[in-house]
Amino acid sequence: MTNSESEEVIAAATANKALNRVIINGSLTNEPNNESNYEPDDALNAELAIDLTATAHPGQNPRLFWDQNKLVSLGYGSVECSYLFDGFSLEVQESFKQAALNYRADGQISLVKLFSIVGTLRTAAKVNTTSVFDVNWVAKSLENRGFRAEKVPIYLFLEYWRDRHVAAQKVVSPDALNLLAQAAAASQASSNVNSDDPEKSWLTDEERDDVLHTTWSHYDATDDQQSTLIRLLSLQYARRPVQLRGLKFSDLKSGVEKGIPELSENEIHFPSAKEKSVEIEFRGGKFEAHPIADHLWSILQIQKKRIQDCFESVLEQKLTEDQVRLLPVFTTKYRIRKACLALEDVLRLNPIDNLEDELFHLGVRRIGNTISFAQDLSIYSQPGKQPSRAPVLPLSARTGRPVYVHAIRLRHTRVRQLARQGVPRAILSHWLGHTSDEALDSYYNDPAEEARKIDAQLAPLLTPIAQAFTGTIIATDAEATHPHNPLKRLDMAKDGQLHYVGRCGKFSFCATTSIPIPCYRCKNFEPLADAPHEEVLDALKYRQAQEQAVVIKSGSMRDLLIPIDLSDDIRAVERCIALCKAKREEK
Repeated sequence: MTNSESEEVIAAATANKALNRVIINGSLTNEPNNESNYEPDDALNAELAIDLTATAHPGQNPRLFWDQNKLVSLGYGSVECSYLFDGFSLEVQESFKQAALNYRADGQISLVKLFSIVGTLRTAAKVNTTSVFDVNWVAKSLENRGFRAEKVPIYLFLEYWRDRHVAAQKVVSPDALNLLAQAAAASQASSNVNSDDPEKSWLTDEERDDVLHTTWSHYDATDDQQSTLIRLLSLQYARRPVQLRGLKFSDLKSGVEKGIPELSENEIHFPSAKEKSVEIEFRGGKFEAHPIADHLWSILQIQKKRIQDCFESVLEQKLTEDQVRLLPVFTTKYRIRKACLALEDVLRLNPIDNLEDELFHLGVRRIGNTISFAQDLSIYSQPGKQPSRAPVLPLSARTGRPVYVHAIRLRHTRVRQLARQGVPRAILSHWLGHTSDEALDSYYNDPAEEARKIDAQLAPLLTPIAQAFTGTIIATDAEATHPHNPLKRLDMAKDGQLHYVGRCGKFSFCATTSIPIPCYRCKNFEPLADAPHEEVLDALKYRQAQEQAVVIKSGSMRDLLIPIDLSDDIRAVERCIALCKAKREEK
């Protein structure tokens, strides 16, 4: 454990002890009752101290606290707010801290959003130092896109603070709140789903195959099943890092536990993310059941045994199967030790009785970094030490740089892939855990795929046109690309003579220059306007007639062959003749 993390836990333990002392040392006042001669018994009085914390402010949550100027959440992270508090009096600082804790405790906001608000205010105060939140400060802060994007949550929090704390009324002006309420929202960023940026949009099939191949090759070389599982689950199911982070072994279902008994495969149930009206953030919503392939199930069983060994090593006792089901699918030995210390010293809980606690689960960022190949996540990795090197992804044909991967991009890629396979919107929406299919519009709005389908349908009709003459008519050699190169001259032999028909505009060597017929369908062909192209056409028609006149006898060798079709060449020469005529008429 690093020094800063140890100090965090110690600070939390100190704060928790102080809170307990306040509760324990609270006295019970017994006023005399004039209507009775009842004298209370001392032993009975001692028993009256029952559940004295029943009406305590819910903001006193030992998992969320202030360590001086740092907002700390056990198992989540912290944000240093010294820049924010530098211009404030001690009274205002304490008022802000209490308001932040109460705002979260009152259920006004999620933990993630609270940290986002406080972090945004801290960053704005670092750029524009202030002692008050007035119109001028808000106007300057709104110039930052990040601040403007958070303007509504910031407005609601500052309003909450001002309505409940006298100290806040000294530093938060009504005009500042009005400006936050009326300011234009941040402009909508372009959707990465529809972006043509090769490092933002979905991966091509080749790029995704490269990522998958690299994942398996790295597993074969290192036996790092935890990093491999995170990447494979992201590639297969397009789940968000927070959903992978929340997985427990109880989410692996087989037999009678399965949610989809019609299917023979085992199942994995992902905790939902971004679900509204959920009181408990960690695994508090619905679960999304998905069949799982045997290769992933096998690696998960290996992972289960290794995680169990880590817990038993730290706790120094064997775990039952029911206890193992409570363990996180992804964690590290260091994380287990840190969680045990926080449970014992801060929360006064026995780790063995709280194996389901969120503290044992890894942070979302570490899962995300593993998906993006920024690092590997071995069970035995430790912060502060050089992490095991993740494999370098192959180069993208579109950028010439290693394929850029992150969780959102893999999600877009997988959903687009399934949409292109023809999965109906309703099924894909359910597969993603969405309550409606409106969010899928951008995936099914796929101009490239529509163009591919149209191209496939029109190909038989467009092929003759595509194979027709596409060269450039020249009046003289001077107009040719290579006017003085004798090797670029094209002649047709007839009646023992060579007839000059044009020149080749290709820069490199071409093996067909001695046979001019294919040249009529080449974009590099530069036919002379006055050349005898009609004779070429006559020769082609004569050859075609010979092919069609062949009588195929049953049992002969010729029935193994198909008559040569020269119709494409005939059309190309006919078009060339028409263009040459137009060229001559321009003179």
